[in-house]
This record gives sequence, C-alpha cells and structure tokens, in this order.
Amino acid sequence: MALSKLPNFELVGSTIVIPKNQEDNSFLEGLTRLEKEQLILHTGIKFRRVAPESDKIENYFQLGISQLLEQLNWEPSQIDVLICVTQSLQTPIPSFSCQIHGLMNFPLGTLCYDINSGCSGFVYGIHTVMSIMNSLSKANAKAILCCGDFSSQLIDKNDKSTLPIFSDAVSISGIEKKNTGMISHFNLETDGSGRNAIFLQDKTMKLNGIDVFNYSLKLVPNHLRELFKRAEIEFPEKEVVVFHQANKLINDSLIKRLNLDSNKVPSTLYQFGNTASASIPLSLGIYANKNSVTRAILCGFGVGFSLASALVYLSSDYKFCIIEK
Repeated sequence: MALSKLPNFELVGSTIVIPKNQEDNSFLEGLTRLEKEQLILHTGIKFRRVAPESDKIENYFQLGISQLLEQLNWEPSQIDVLICVTQSLQTPIPSFSCQIHGLMNFPLGTLCYDINSGCSGFVYGIHTVMSIMNSLSKANAKAILCCGDFSSQLIDKNDKSTLPIFSDAVSISGIEKKNTGMISHFNLETDGSGRNAIFLQDKTMKLNGIDVFNYSLKLVPNHLRELFKRAEIEFPEKEVVVFHQANKLINDSLIKRLNLDSNKVPSTLYQFGNTASASIPLSLGIYANKNSVTRAILCGFGVGFSLASALVYLSSDYKFCIIEK
C-alpha cells in the first residue's frame, strides 16, 4: 500500500458540468419491462446524462473552470497548478491540460499535465495536486483539478450491460494551500490483475460486471480500513464517506461490510448514473450543499484495477454548483 499524508490543504469548491440531454433506463430498447425494473433496482440508476456526439469535452471543462473561478473569486493569473484527469481525449496531442491552459489563458508559470485514470482519478488527482503544491515555495498556492469523461462515446449502443450504467459529466475542483495545520491522509493502491474488468477494445468500452463486483468487495473494505488506521479514525462518525458511484449493489455491499451509516454515504446513482472520475466530487458537492461538512473520506475504485482513498478537508465556505450544457 502507498500511505501518505500532506498538511495544510483544503478543497474550496467544485463545479459540475453535465449535458442537458437525459436518458431514462425505463425506456431502454431491447429489454422487457421486468428486465428494466430489475436493472434499475440492482444498479440504482434510472437516469443518465448523454452528451451529443458533436460536443467536445474541452468546452465542458472550459465552462466549468470559468464558473469555478467566478465562484471562488480567483483570477486565471493566480492558478499555480492545473491537472486534468480524463480517459476521453479526442485529441491526444498536445496534452489535454495544455489545451485547457490555452483556452483559459492561464499564466506561463502554471504547471500542467494529464493523468490517464478513471474511477479512482479524483483521489489520485487530489494527491498529485497537493504533492506538487507542497513542494512550491508559495504560501497560498492555488490549483484546479479537472476530472471527467464522455463515457457514452466509448460505449456500443447495443451493449445492454454497459450502456445503462455510464453517464457523461465533468468536475472542476479548486484546491488551496492554507496554514490550517490539518493533515490530509491518502491510501493509493493498484491490483493490475484486474486490468481486464474494464477495458477498451477496438475503441469500445468493455465491462465485466462480475469481476468489478468481486474486485470491489475483495479489495475496498481492507483498503479503507488501512486509511482509517493511518488517519487514526476508529469509525467515521464525523466524516461523510463518499464512494465512487459504481452501482447500488456494490456500494450497498461496501456500506454493509464496513458497517457505515448509510445516511452519511451519499449516492447520486439514481439521478446521474456512473459519472466516472466526476462521481465523487458530484456526490460530495450535493451532500455538502445540504449538510455541514469539514472532513470527508473519499474512495475511488475501478478501471485498472485502481484504488484510492483519502481523508480531506473542506473550507468553511465550500462552493458548489451544477451547470447543464
């Protein structure tokens, strides 16, 4: 396991950008009414957001960054780090972060690069951003973390095991270095024997649902217990626990195995589906908008098979919004 800790950072806000186009699993073609009812019951997913094929993901990120900067009252010239986490690169060269840098007119001194990651990407991205800012001499460094995918553009429309699961969404999060004395803790792991649970073949995403379920239930509980141990948490009573939104069956099983309070484990599956690396900030933001949150446990797991969990801190005036495009 790769356990680490980083002091003096806060998540200060997130903006989610989703397509206006919403599809309902109740109206999926090729399935009986009973099959559709069982699908929604077990996955927990009724609605999905699907971007038109003509849409470009960089435009979603650009819109979200502009909104986040306005919410936080930040200027583009203040951004020290820009990290982009996506597996939906429509133009792989130059790097996606360089494309976003140019669109936003960020300064020459902004450090930029991409992370090729999916379900665990938000937590890996936070760790990367904080590690970089921790090495900077600037006392109040500011960073933007972009996460998300247009998963629908990777799915065979006839694949009834994959199509009803994934949604399109992006998240843009602000992270700031502050002299709070609070320490964020991380546990980052990989089990590459699960690399074929979710993979791309001939530009089409393939999903082995049984493998995803088995790897999740085998690895995630102990993975989180190690984080709790390192962060000296006997049981997460004060913290909200935010899982990657894989599906209801997996997440309910994890809640049961870890004996968590389901009221403090938010879910956005029913309304938004599996939004890949944007699912954690989406679920966290919706929960934080209605509840007072200062500490959050985040856990991403999936494609790879990659796992990442963290105990992080939110600012007292954490900003959050959802934009439809």
